[in-house]
Amino acid sequence: MTSSELEWKTLLGRKVSIRYRLHGDPEHPFSEAIGVVMYVADSDQGEQITIITRRGDELVVGAEDVLAQKTFP
Repeated sequence: MTSSELEWKTLLGRKVSIRYRLHGDPEHPFSEAIGVVMYVADSDQGEQITIITRRGDELVVGAEDVLAQKTFP
């Protein structure tokens, strides 16, 4: 388990705001999301973080693409 995976695992069930890098759209290089960290896993593409938004959408982001993160109390 990597140190960043360990850090994300401590946020399981917590509400976070993240800014993350988008690929393939030079006009929109990043996006933001607010939701609850539901799952952290290592995959072929690297560490993946799954966040569930208020609308119930599931967002999967690579940990290396997270540019900024804030945890809500």
